[in-house]
Amino acid sequence: MTALEITRHIDIAAPITTVWAALTEADLIARWFGDSAELDAVPGGGGFFGWSAHGKFRVRVEQVDKHRLLVYRWAREADTDPVAGNSTVVRIELAEIDGGTRLALLESGFEELDNPSVAHAENEGGWTSELGELVEFLAAAP
Repeated sequence: MTALEITRHIDIAAPITTVWAALTEADLIARWFGDSAELDAVPGGGGFFGWSAHGKFRVRVEQVDKHRLLVYRWAREADTDPVAGNSTVVRIELAEIDGGTRLALLESGFEELDNPSVAHAENEGGWTSELGELVEFLAAAP
């Protein structure tokens, strides 16, 4: 791990299929990650994650292993196609554990951005908040 990567590991008291749905189905994503979303969760698929106060951040899916692995590149600036130099790569791995699912997140590529330390700091705090919202959302789900 380099200093400009973000890693998070959380245990979620929900089945892996439920966690996967919350990560890949737009209507569910928008309930914990921003307030709007589109995602075609297949390699080469696209979409966006949207926050009414910040805009829509485009996504390009790079790798999928259903219920196990989701890798996407997302743009740092709103309404911009994600390419090397203006985006980071998020890798989310899921594993079944007793009582639920373990989620491991790795975000990398900050060193390619114009202001890597600021982007890293903002996303580091963002992931803490957003993953907390994911856990709360899934805990409240029927």
